Amino acid sequence: MKGIYEPPTKSPEEKLAIAKIQVMMEDTFGILSSMPTSRAFRDQAKNWFDTSDCAMWCDMAGTTQDRVKKLLDVLTERYNNGSIDKNQLRLGIRRLELKI
Repeated sequence: MKGIYEPPTKSPEEKLAIAKIQVMMEDTFGILSSMPTSRAFRDQAKNWFDTSDCAMWCDMAGTTQDRVKKLLDVLTERYNNGSIDKNQLRLGIRRLELKI
C-alpha cells in the first residue's frame, strides 16, 4: 500500500533562499507592500531574476534560475490574462516551496 506523499523537508538555508525568491516575486508584482510601489521598483525586482545574485539564491534553494524564471513567467502570464487574481497570485508565490 502506498503512503501519503510528503515532499522532502527543506533545510533552514533552503527555506531562507526560497523566502528571498518569494519576496522578489512579490516585489515584481507589487503585492506585498501596503503602499503602492513604483513601476521602477517592480522592474528592478523583475530584472533581479536575470542576475547572478538570483542564480546564487536559486542554487541555495535547491533549484535552478531557469526553473524559478519559468515559474515567474507562468504566474505573470496567468495574472496578466486574468486567469488568476491578486489573491491567487499571492497564494501561488507563498506555495513556491512546493514547486521547487
